[in-house]
Amino acid sequence: MSKQHYHIEVFQDLILVTLRGRWDMNTNIQYLAAFGDTLKARRGKAFHIIVDMRTWEVPNSVSFAKMKAPIQLDRRNQLSETWLEDGETVADHIAAKFFNEQNFTLHRTKDHDSFMSRVDLVFDIETKAYVQDWVAASAVDKQN
Repeated sequence: MSKQHYHIEVFQDLILVTLRGRWDMNTNIQYLAAFGDTLKARRGKAFHIIVDMRTWEVPNSVSFAKMKAPIQLDRRNQLSETWLEDGETVADHIAAKFFNEQNFTLHRTKDHDSFMSRVDLVFDIETKAYVQDWVAASAVDKQN
């Protein structure tokens, strides 16, 4: 992946999110705006989210912990969320802050096989193939 820190795409009832690199507040605000627009576009339709956050770094800073306005993302029609992490991912604070009151369970893994097993449980053959290609295409490039 190039120097772009995030990418959001939609396939059928699935939102695929790729997060990369070290973020600052500006990147975070841009991403949240784009992600919010993607959720709004669902217009009441059920959806799932898969996030590949390998090599994603969010600085542990007060500015990230205390945003001026609370983030309101409409997840009423969300059915599931699965994160593919790596050994460097530090996202416990996000999981604790945004997923404790949802009507679905957040699934997190650092293992590709466990990730694909979760995909196998949730999606049809066409979607599973799409996710497999998506994960391969967003393979981590340690040079960027």
